[in-house]
Amino acid sequence: MNRLDRETGSDAEEQKNVESLLEFLSFEVDKELFGIDILHIHEILKPVQITRIPNVDDYILGVINLRGEIIPIMDLKKLFGLGFAEVLPSTRIIVVVQAEKRGGLLVDSVKQVIKVHEDKVSKADASISIQYSDLIESVSQHEDSLVLNLNLGMIVNYAREAL
Repeated sequence: MNRLDRETGSDAEEQKNVESLLEFLSFEVDKELFGIDILHIHEILKPVQITRIPNVDDYILGVINLRGEIIPIMDLKKLFGLGFAEVLPSTRIIVVVQAEKRGGLLVDSVKQVIKVHEDKVSKADASISIQYSDLIESVSQHEDSLVLNLNLGMIVNYAREAL
């Protein structure tokens, strides 16, 4: 094998490694680490005024007006059966996009974008012991932590059904 073949092979292997990386925005809810595929992140906001809506499920905090678009806001802590969120300086609203629908998720804090190899991600199973475990799509290992990756399709459905 000549030098060019070795370099091309090395480049192809490096490209394959890059392609097998998944990127998640990691965040905390009640000291649990969760993730969302960064391709579904629209933006991250500091808490803003939320307009309450009567007669909706208690995990729906209400709606916000984001540059003329009405966005439903969900309390993930309440949705997962972990109590109600408390708005602190670290609290954020993650605006997500799923199938051209936007929704906001109130979280305790946003951590970082993490890169995880595909082989470190496994499908979620029944062993996840939180309410609405169907909202967890997969579990990934990052450093010494497990990250519960959200099923945004299900979460957006919960939000839309509740309104």
